[in-house]
Amino acid sequence: MEDTFFEKLKKRRVWKTIVAYPAASFVILQAVDFFISKYGLNPKALTFTLILLCGGFFVALIWNWLHGEVGHQNYTRKEGLSYGIITVFTLVMAFYINSKTPTTDLVLNSINQEKAYRLAVLPFEGIAGDATLDYLAEGIPENLINRLAQNTKLQLVSRASSFILDAKLRSAQGVLEHLKANLMLTGQIERFNGSLVVNCQLIDTENNSQIWGEKVAYNSEDILEVEENMVNSLISTLPEKFKKADVTSKAWSDNPEAQAHYMKGRALSYGSTREEVESALDHFREAIKLDPKFVAAYVAIANEQQVQAMFATDTRSEIFNEARLAVQTALSLDPNYAEAHTVDGSIKFYLERDWEAAEAAYKKAIRLDENNATALIRYTFFLTTFKRYEEALEMAHRAVVLDPISISSLHNLGWANLLAGNFAEAEKAFGDALEIHPNWIWGYIKRGYAHVYQNNCEAAYKDEEKAREMVGDRGSELLESCLIFILNQCNYDDLVASATKRYFDKYNSTNYKDPMAMAFVYAVNENFEESLRWHQIAIDEETTGFYQFTLDYAYPKEILEDPRFKQMKKDLKLPQ
Repeated sequence: MEDTFFEKLKKRRVWKTIVAYPAASFVILQAVDFFISKYGLNPKALTFTLILLCGGFFVALIWNWLHGEVGHQNYTRKEGLSYGIITVFTLVMAFYINSKTPTTDLVLNSINQEKAYRLAVLPFEGIAGDATLDYLAEGIPENLINRLAQNTKLQLVSRASSFILDAKLRSAQGVLEHLKANLMLTGQIERFNGSLVVNCQLIDTENNSQIWGEKVAYNSEDILEVEENMVNSLISTLPEKFKKADVTSKAWSDNPEAQAHYMKGRALSYGSTREEVESALDHFREAIKLDPKFVAAYVAIANEQQVQAMFATDTRSEIFNEARLAVQTALSLDPNYAEAHTVDGSIKFYLERDWEAAEAAYKKAIRLDENNATALIRYTFFLTTFKRYEEALEMAHRAVVLDPISISSLHNLGWANLLAGNFAEAEKAFGDALEIHPNWIWGYIKRGYAHVYQNNCEAAYKDEEKAREMVGDRGSELLESCLIFILNQCNYDDLVASATKRYFDKYNSTNYKDPMAMAFVYAVNENFEESLRWHQIAIDEETTGFYQFTLDYAYPKEILEDPRFKQMKKDLKLPQ
């Protein structure tokens, strides 16, 4: 009796080919991929190998069908002819497809050179559970942003926005819709056989197509070499229109260990606890010990300390001194590093109150790097302090273009509109921020202001209640004073009285940290003499909240028209 088809399959062991061949092919493809990454071979070799393996599968299938049974099976001319036909067809297809696959150069040079391109660099994906890759997953893309900003004319989305984009939205469509970027750079990072393997792809988000890719494998300590390879590979293939003729600044270190400490510090930067802040500073300081000419590390120390000094009291001068020394060192090493001028401007603004020097520093930072969203945001705040609202709004809108979804940029736009009297626009900016960051307490307070000045006390009270619910009893002096202000503007007298009692039960002349908050609470309760006294204390203590003297909307006319208050503003060289 003749065997059935399935019995023949079993006897001739064809099933072994179907199971074993794909597994062996996968191993071969992995090996080819590794050699491409390790030795810079042409990536087309992977496609070429895949096609050859497909042809080999049919050869293996025929061989096992004809020779898979136990015993001897004759080799026939017809069989040899079939192998020859498959081999020739496979080679022809491999060379044909290989020749038709567009090279990176051809794809990139086909980019519309008249079109503006905006690039979002996203955090890299690491292997789950490998904590040693966490700081690299953000550190490498952040360094790529800085290098691309210094070497190309591409408009770059700020790290503040691209890094907080929800993981579910990190797709071509999500990046295009939420970051308004028509290019995105994504990557994966892992360890393989003792090497650090980084794989990058540049994606056109408008048609969801890859236009560049690079995969490199290096020893884990060679992070700088990985970055250098990535940037050089991408820039070398960009059309000339997008390249900068001269690189004016080089802020990173050539010492891999120093760079690693810097990246670890950046991962902890702006930490929510004092321990995280100190740990970040320790990493930055260690980076400088390893490389005394590490410009970005000096600026990171200055920026971290400047931010912390905003909330300090008796240690403020000491903190600012380290910040000032660090930023001056950075500028002496590299006078063309934009971020150094940004931090220098903040120090001159908040501590030294040298208005002309602060503005010059902000302007130079923006001139050196038009993609510097932080400089635009801080310069906007400077301009609103001096009631230059038209200029402030221009800077604020530019910052939102670069940094479209972060609290900093949207708050900045809302704040500029609020002070300029554009209350509906301010409400929208704060509302947009709250849609993305629903736990932002200050967003509800600032939007409450915008509601107040549109005579919408019902909405203002809802925002005040939401902020109160979220803050509980942990509110700072300034935050508590702002909540009292909203209640007062809407004539909720009983609530003002209870909130004021709660404030003074917690804060008094012996334990206060913010004299401006004390001044506002007294003003709201129409104790103008005491309010003016606390304003003078704020000046004497050189508070960083001096800009509040220019918030005319927050003051009753009894304060604004008082000659003593006018003299205080004059002494501070602030506009009346």
